[in-house]
Amino acid sequence: MNAVKKSRATLIGVVLAFALPVIGAKFVLDQSWYEGAATNKGIMLSPPITLSEANNAILPEGWHVALIADQACAENCMQALYAMNQLDIALGKESDRVTPLLLSSSPVNMALDLVPIVQPLQNASLVRELAALPAHHLFIIDPMGNVMLHYPSYSDEATMRAKAKELLSDLRTLLKLSRMG
Repeated sequence: MNAVKKSRATLIGVVLAFALPVIGAKFVLDQSWYEGAATNKGIMLSPPITLSEANNAILPEGWHVALIADQACAENCMQALYAMNQLDIALGKESDRVTPLLLSSSPVNMALDLVPIVQPLQNASLVRELAALPAHHLFIIDPMGNVMLHYPSYSDEATMRAKAKELLSDLRTLLKLSRMG
């Protein structure tokens, strides 16, 4: 083989060595053979619930971890409130970026002295806008007013603590990746 043919074969080999993996990856993605790994631990809302501007303006600035209270707020609701209170403490230096909220459409008839960090917020239109969320679930609201993840609450303290750790993990990831709030 002469030098020209040898250099062409080398060039084609180098181009193929770089092009084939890219073409193969494109083919795998186009055929939907690769689903990717979900890194969040909460239940993802797809599409997220986007709050109206009026309701988003009612909320304090920054990120929010919220729970909708009703008159039937039993032990699982109290465990969720306690977890929200502890979550704020567990965030450390990032705690000023997150506000734990107890949302309700009517005045709340429960003692919130055990969870002093949780802020009650009474607004019927905001609660109606979040009606698609399951009852007694904790959820994360970003600074733009998008509800993207929710987590069930449990009456068992150990189970609720494990779910709160998952929420904390997801919230830390969101805060780390976000430049807002």
